Amino acid sequence: MTLLSDTQRDAVFTAVIEAAETAVLPRFQNLADNEIGSKTSPSDLVTIADREAELLLTKSLTAILPGSVVVGEEAVSENQNVLKAINEDAPVWIVDPVDGTRNFANGQTPFCVMVALAQRGTTQAAWIWRPIDSEMIVAFRDEGVRLFETNTGFDRPLQVSRPMTPTDMNGFVSFKYLSEENRLAAKKNAKKMRRIQAIGCAGEEYLRIAEGRDHFAVFGSLNPWDHAPGSLIVEEAGGLAVIGGESYSPVHRQGPLWVASSAHVFETARTRLFEA
Repeated sequence: MTLLSDTQRDAVFTAVIEAAETAVLPRFQNLADNEIGSKTSPSDLVTIADREAELLLTKSLTAILPGSVVVGEEAVSENQNVLKAINEDAPVWIVDPVDGTRNFANGQTPFCVMVALAQRGTTQAAWIWRPIDSEMIVAFRDEGVRLFETNTGFDRPLQVSRPMTPTDMNGFVSFKYLSEENRLAAKKNAKKMRRIQAIGCAGEEYLRIAEGRDHFAVFGSLNPWDHAPGSLIVEEAGGLAVIGGESYSPVHRQGPLWVASSAHVFETARTRLFEA
């Protein structure tokens, strides 16, 4: 399915960078106390950069694709009904204006800006912008994924790696969002893998799997803006994103969501991490 012309694709690329350069980068390590707030809990942070970047992207993306709508993290935090658009017929931009907000608010990396385009519950395109490194990762369904270094003009395809043994596998586990049973098992069994960590930025974790630097991740929290962009990027790099026996879709709300470089990695990591 082709939702965007080449000109529109280029316009999205530019719009994501411009939103970051206007609203995000000037605030990095430069936030006043009154520019940082919280939403559902003290640890669920939001900054002026999140809100302003989402407003900019909402305006630019709907102008690029007339008739489309935006489901953004900050809009949903104000009105949960915004989420319903993902299940409807119009093309939907799924926007995470600052992924890794806690890192960003603390003046740390990684953080990124993420956008996906979906229709009828299927993600068709994805962009992840790493502003500190001037790197954009772009994927279109059935067309592969590429990383663009905007400061050098160099670009390259991404490809997962497929280690065979558990001791060669690196992964990410969001312990906080797992069920108590799975959390206890995963913490106990993490030493059976080469390295397990959580870095507070889903987009960066997806990118590292797509690049072949890491091999799997398991997520318990399934906000679509956290996973729609990255899941397509990993799939187009040769990996998978699954919930139970189904491929991940932004309509999914309950996990765990497993992302892996291969079915073998998925089965091995799941068995080793969650076994009694």
